[in-house]
Amino acid sequence: MRWKPLAWTAAAVLGLASTAALANVVVVRSLGPSAKAYPPGKTLAATAKITLQGGDVVTILGPGTAQTLRGPGSFDTTQVSLDTAASQRGRFGALRTADVARSPSVWDIDVTQSGKVCVADAKKLQLWRPDSDADESIEIRSSDGSAQKLSWAHGKALAAWPAALPVKTGGQYEISSSERPDKSSLEVVTLGAVPSDKIATAQELIKNGCQNQLDLLIATATKDRSE
Repeated sequence: MRWKPLAWTAAAVLGLASTAALANVVVVRSLGPSAKAYPPGKTLAATAKITLQGGDVVTILGPGTAQTLRGPGSFDTTQVSLDTAASQRGRFGALRTADVARSPSVWDIDVTQSGKVCVADAKKLQLWRPDSDADESIEIRSSDGSAQKLSWAHGKALAAWPAALPVKTGGQYEISSSERPDKSSLEVVTLGAVPSDKIATAQELIKNGCQNQLDLLIATATKDRSE
């Protein structure tokens, strides 16, 4: 009767595979009385319990989705820690879009926003504009006085960062547009490599203060949950 040990082994392998499918989650937003217990960037185990008080709002991000938890109540992280092939895109790249115009990738630069920008691969860096209904020209000027111009044709939303203007960590750039009166100011943080998944991406964005990209990452994955 050799089938029993073999069956047990198969069951054990399936059990291990099921356990391996669970991944840690990371806190990406936290407001309220329990914010100190769950600060942004804090990693939680796949089976952790989160206890929130009234007025608490905590957003956690897993490999495939994010959820906003609202207190009071007790929550587990299992649902957002489940890792499926459908929710993973290998090396984290393209994002879902909703009714509100959003950049197709967390790594594209929104030319209408200011703040810190995390750049994972300078060679593939793209500029994105939310409104592509008209032709548009922009000028990118670095703090050392170097400048480059580029143009979008009607219907085009993406353009490659000009190779003649190197992207440097700590570099500051100002973007002016023919279509908008306000200028955008950027401070670049270059990363050593493209993070492997959404959790690693969130941790890098939080660590380096790239809030606009973090907001995009959360917005494209968030579900709301309350007791």
